[in-house]
Order: sequence, then C-alpha cells, then structure tokens
Amino acid sequence: MKINTFFDFCSGIGAGRLGLEQAGLNCVGYSDSARISPITYRMMHNTENEKNFGNLKKIKCDGLPQFDMLIAGFPCQTFSVIGRKAGFSDYRGQIIFHIARILEETQPKCFLLENVKGLVTHDKGETIKVILKELNRVGYKIDYKVLTSLDYGVPQMRQRVYIVGFRSDITDSLDFFKWPEKRGKEPLSKYLIDNDNIASDERISILKHYLNNPTNNGKYNIFDLTKMEGKILDTRMNDLRIYEGKCPTLRTQRDGILYIKNKNIHQLTGFEALLLQGFPIEYANKVKNEVSDRHLLMQAGNAMTVNVIELLGKSIIDFLQQI
Repeated sequence: MKINTFFDFCSGIGAGRLGLEQAGLNCVGYSDSARISPITYRMMHNTENEKNFGNLKKIKCDGLPQFDMLIAGFPCQTFSVIGRKAGFSDYRGQIIFHIARILEETQPKCFLLENVKGLVTHDKGETIKVILKELNRVGYKIDYKVLTSLDYGVPQMRQRVYIVGFRSDITDSLDFFKWPEKRGKEPLSKYLIDNDNIASDERISILKHYLNNPTNNGKYNIFDLTKMEGKILDTRMNDLRIYEGKCPTLRTQRDGILYIKNKNIHQLTGFEALLLQGFPIEYANKVKNEVSDRHLLMQAGNAMTVNVIELLGKSIIDFLQQI
C-alpha cells in the first residue's frame, strides 16, 4: 500500500512537514493558529495553492483536502515537566481530542503525533492511556516510543514521545512496524557557525549571577569558562550545566544557551537553533534576517526535529508497503 500526501496540523514552522517531504511525501495543507509561526512557515516552504486552515478546533473536515497521513506536534506545555502539568484541564491538553475528531471524520491511512516525554508519565501514566484509548476508538492501531534526537543525526538531547497509528481496516497488528535505527551525529561545531553573536553585556551579567549564586559560588569564573573551547553552557534554574559535544533540549522559553568559541562566550542564535533541529542551512538562511532572533529561538524550541520525522516517515512508508 502506498501513501503520497499528508496534512500538517499544529504546523509551527514546518519541521514535521520538511521531514515528511524528505521522506518522499507531499503536503496538501497546514493548520496553525499562532500569529508569527505561519509567517516563518511560508518563508521556508513552498505553500503555493495551500491554505492555512487555522485553529484546528474550528476546522470543518468537509472543507479539507484529501490526505493519506496526518502529522501533528500537538501542544506540549500542559504535559511538560517544566510546565504546570495541568494535563487535560488545560485547553492545550484538549487539542488531542480535536485531532481524534479529525481522524475519525477524515480517516487517513495513518498518522504521526509528537509530544514531550512527560506525556508518558503524566498523571502516573493515565494520560497516555486515555489518549491511546481515544485514538483506538476512532479506528486506529497504535504504538508509541520515546526517541532522542541525539541518536538520529543532530547533537541535541531532545527526548520526545512519538505516536504512530494505522487505520484498523488496513492492519490489525503493528508487530512488524520498525522504529528507526540509531545513527551517528555530526560534530557540534558544524551547527555553531554564526560569527556575529558574542554574548551581550546583559547576558554576561546574567551568567555572572549564576556563577555567584549559592549553588555555583567558587566553582568557575568568566575567565575559566572562556578556556572551555567548544563547550555548551546552560543556565537552568539555579544551576549552571556544562555540556561537551551536545546541546541540551531547545525550549520555547529559556534564558538562552551559551557556548565557547575562540575564547569568547557566544549566545546560541535562532539560526543555529534551526540547524540543531535538523533544518538544512538553506532553509535557515531564508529566515535568518527576516524573523527576529528572539522569535526564531522560540519557534525552533517549539519545533520537531526534522531528522527524526524523516526517519519515522520512511518507517511508516516501509511498513505500509509490506501490506
């Protein structure tokens, strides 16, 4: 069985779209209710003859184009360990039920969903059970797995749960579905290539605050850090974390990631964050000087990892070809 088309729900800046396009599929439309992300999306991708259908809670399925596959990175803040973990009581946590409605009404052959790792353990595992039961109710066989972007070609420690589903009349078992095999990653230096991003005085002042707080006091000074060539610095809560050869998970809201290059402290830019999410440099260049760095950092932190989606897309295609 073949699939050719997909619809990009909760599309963000289109990392999921690009991953599936690189797997050989064609996008027929997208849906996002944010104000700025769709602008970035249209700059990056060829959306000619496509429509942004907006808020998926208001979508009438009889107006959608036909598609073989649904992809959605549905809102994750409500399930995240760094959020309030409000779950279904938060309106963002209810988006999954609207996705289930769209699946029930459109019945694509398959789907791919992405969310934070915390979804698996939220409410002692009850949340994921409710979601799987609902997806099964609307006619799909389901499997899910937590994957780390670090294992699939990019040096980012991003852990996400991926849920795959296939229509029950197509297959009655996912026993032969193969999750992507792990592969090597490129050196971190390939991604940290902006040259005009030495940390501002304000950012250095924030870093000094972390160095002098009770947790870190006496461990390092600024001069010590500048000797740590290639290291990543992450100021999180009261802690200063130092990484080598890998970057911590990019997030929508954070003070910013720093790194050492040529004995200077640099700020990770939105352009570099896009690269760390698997966007090819030609895509990142399309928006580098068109969208503010702050917004690019936020959008990249909210995106999927292109590499992972491409490999999952190929796994889904391969599975269907066996049926």
